[in-house]
Amino acid sequence: MAITVKRLAGALGAEISGVDLAKELDGPTFDAIHRAFVEHEVIFFRDQDITPGQHKAFGRRFGSLNIHPYVKGMDDHPEIMEIIKEPSDKLNFGGGWHSDMSFLETPSIGSILHAIEVPTHGGDTLFAS
Repeated sequence: MAITVKRLAGALGAEISGVDLAKELDGPTFDAIHRAFVEHEVIFFRDQDITPGQHKAFGRRFGSLNIHPYVKGMDDHPEIMEIIKEPSDKLNFGGGWHSDMSFLETPSIGSILHAIEVPTHGGDTLFAS
């Protein structure tokens, strides 16, 4: 599987294309993804149609998965938290500055956000190094 890594900003961030995260990744493909993560710190994949099981399988390639100690995960997938904001909601989950699970004695290497439905504008998630 040939992938393309496109830098998005000067400090961090790259978009990866040419990969289907619903499929099992071979070693060289995952190694290229991992190198892009190490180099760019935040990586994006567009138009991925993955199940919760595939989401977790991809995450496990980077290391063990966490179960949030204070927020309940999905019934069948406790490692995955659903974050839903309806148009009528005035507040959003995690709206203040935060770093996912950094309070753990041994924090995870990162988080995977699978956005299923996003607004045409606004709703930004910001990243910092």
